[in-house]
Parts: sequence; C-alpha cells; structure tokens
Amino acid sequence: MDVHPENGILARGTLPESLVRALRWLDARPDEPVALETLAAIAGVRPRTLEAHFKRHLGTTPLGWVRRMRLARARQQLLAAGSEASVTSIALANGFSQFGRFAAQYRRQFGELPSQTAKASRAPPPGGTDERLDEAGRLCWRALSTAFMVGPDACGAALDDAERAQELAPADALPKAIAAWCWSQRAAHNFGGAPQLDRARAQGLAQEAARLAPHDALVLGLASGALTLTGRLGEADRLIERSLAIDPWSPWGWARRGWLSAYAGDDEGALRELQITLRLMPFEPLRHLMVIGIGCVHFNAGRYERAARWIADGVSAVPQSFWAERVLVAAAAHAGARAEARRAARALLGKDARLTVSAAREAWPFTPGFMDRLGDGLAIAGVPRD
Repeated sequence: MDVHPENGILARGTLPESLVRALRWLDARPDEPVALETLAAIAGVRPRTLEAHFKRHLGTTPLGWVRRMRLARARQQLLAAGSEASVTSIALANGFSQFGRFAAQYRRQFGELPSQTAKASRAPPPGGTDERLDEAGRLCWRALSTAFMVGPDACGAALDDAERAQELAPADALPKAIAAWCWSQRAAHNFGGAPQLDRARAQGLAQEAARLAPHDALVLGLASGALTLTGRLGEADRLIERSLAIDPWSPWGWARRGWLSAYAGDDEGALRELQITLRLMPFEPLRHLMVIGIGCVHFNAGRYERAARWIADGVSAVPQSFWAERVLVAAAAHAGARAEARRAARALLGKDARLTVSAAREAWPFTPGFMDRLGDGLAIAGVPRD
C-alpha cells in the first residue's frame, strides 16, 4: 500500500487488480452510499473474495475501510477549515447523512465530537507569539528526527533537546513523548548502563504524554513505542490502534504497529505493516528501522540468511544502530556461517563492551522462541553469557 504525495490516494502497484478497481471507484465517490455487492461487482469478484482481499491487504472489511477513511478525511477537513468549519457540510461531503450516527462514530474513533475538533481548530497555534513555546517547538522537531536514528549519540542529543523543550513548555505532551521514546531506547539497548531506572522513567513519561494529548496521533505513537520497548505491550497496542484511527497515514504510527506485530511473532502482519511504513516514508530516519524490523521477522521465521541481509542493509545505512547487529550475529551463527558470526561478534563487542547473552535476552519483548534463538546464536558466536 502506498500514498500519493499530493492527495493521499493509494498507489496500488502491489495490490490485486480487483482491489485496485474497488479503491479507485471509492476514491471518486467520497459521499455516496456503498453496498458490498455493488463494490464486488465493480471489482469483478465475489463479495467474499473482495472481503478477503481487504482483510489481507488493508487489515479490515470493505465497509470498515470506507467508514475509517471517510471519518479520517472528515477530521482532516475539520482541522483544516478553522473558522470556516461546518460540521454538517463536512459530514455530508464525506457520505454521512445521519448526523447523530456520524457524531457517535466520530467520537468512537477520535475520542471527541466533531464540534470539539472544529472548535479546537479555531484556536491560535501554540507558540505563535510566545517565544518559549516557539523554541520548545523547534527543539521538538529537531529531536524527533534524531530520536529515530536509535543510536547512543543520537539518543543523547534527542534527549537533551526534549528535556530542554519540557522545561520551556511543561504542559506540552510532545517533548514528554519524545523523551519517553529516548529513555526506552536507553533501557532496551543499555545505552546508559541503568536499564531499570531508564525503563521506569520511560513508562512514566509515556503515560503522562498520552494523558495530556489523547487525540494527538504522533504523541500516542511515540508513547506506544516507549511502552513497547519497556514491555507494556497491551497498553502499547491500545495506544497505537488509537493513533492510527486518528491518522491512518502516519508513518510513525505504522512503524510502531509493525514493530509491535514483530515482537508478538505475527510475521505476516509485521511484514505488511513495515512495508506500508516504507512506502509512506522510504527514507531516513525511519527507513533503516523498518529494514531492520523486516530482518527480525525473517529471523523469527527461521530465514536466517535473508535476516542477515536485511539487517546488514539497515545497519550500513545508520552505523549507530549497532544494537541490531545482535540479531545479525545470531542469524549468521544459525545459518552455519560460524566463522563469520564470530568475526561479527568481536566487532560488535568492540562497540558494545557491556553486551552479554543475558543482557541481550532482556533487551526486547520478542517471543520466548525468538529470544532463545537469539541467545543461542550469540553464544555460538562467542558473546559472553554473563
């Protein structure tokens, strides 16, 4: 699945032709009623086949897709319209003629009524005249890019910016969410040497950020990432589903959704979601993380040579992400390339002197089977057990 950079319409090169026909027909009719039988006839397949295609490639039913996209489009229009926003006209333009039902569905998806979104859109943007808030915003956007490089130096720089932004704007959720993501990296990859303390700090900041900005897709995605790396997978899953309901085309949201699926051992879902992210943002700072994630999916499935190729590509793009070389070393060992695995392990220990098999097994919330094979592979390659 891909998105056209100008209007958000799907680019459909990798989808079945029947699904492409259905989506093109829907694109041209944002306000018309949709019946499954009609849509299937347009697609040229049986209704059950079309439902299967939607489920497999888009993760929902045809009518669920229509409702979700129309609600998301309505929200974007309400946010963009400002003082000109008319909830009634925007609802009608997106195919909602029963306003009570529209308001109820909108509230379920976004946690607020359409009128509340419209009212919020009329407020002056934060930081427009306040120098402290303006500087906090500048630091946040700089930190966001750096934070996703996921290396010790980048993490430290992003954390410095996020903490300064928190001092300038203590009531703002975004710097807290960025800081939570950075502290969770420190905990998972042992960048700071005190993973338990870093983990607790990440969880507290993530939960506070989500409370402060329950309708901000970016904040929720960052908070979900922090909770994922600290092992709070159920809570993280709820936040990322909410983030994607608010902004279905957020690459940050899809990135966290894909990694959550990978940690849970859902190889098919993870591959689909990580590839969606690559198509939404096929460049850094997200690209190498998605490439490494795909490598982890292949490792989980026992495709060790493919895992090593994907992870090597990700690490070569951003050498600071040497934490991923743990999986590369284990993949080489399980693929039978033990001499290569030992050489890679020696190089990795030169960058990560604190690395042990025990520490690696505690780093990520992958399934027990994944972590067992990771630990075994690292031990084969000569990484100290404790």
